[in-house]
Amino acid sequence: MRTIKIFSAICLFGMAILFMNACSKSDTNGSVVLPATQSVAIQGMAFSPATVTVVVGTTITWTNMDGTAHTVTSNDGTSFNSGNIAPNGTFTFTASTPGSYGYHCSIHPTMTGTVQIVTK
Repeated sequence: MRTIKIFSAICLFGMAILFMNACSKSDTNGSVVLPATQSVAIQGMAFSPATVTVVVGTTITWTNMDGTAHTVTSNDGTSFNSGNIAPNGTFTFTASTPGSYGYHCSIHPTMTGTVQIVTK
């Protein structure tokens, strides 16, 4: 039963990524317009993708697909902090201030990632 739940979560995550890629488009200058949402999988003791680049106002959702709890904690300790995310749980953060923000799992410090927030 647990295998079916994990498989279903993986399929749902994959479909969401395909949908977001299909919905992204170019503006009249040919520049890529980034989607208003971005997904990051927590799986295999890693963040995937490890680096995301988003525009101000984008909502980022991390989904824990591992069998153990993880956190999404900014390296500065104040920009964002999910607290413990249980297996199959999510954490959402809306990008508001441009910059590069390193983050890690406070339970498993070797798990690291970067959020790069840009203006349009």
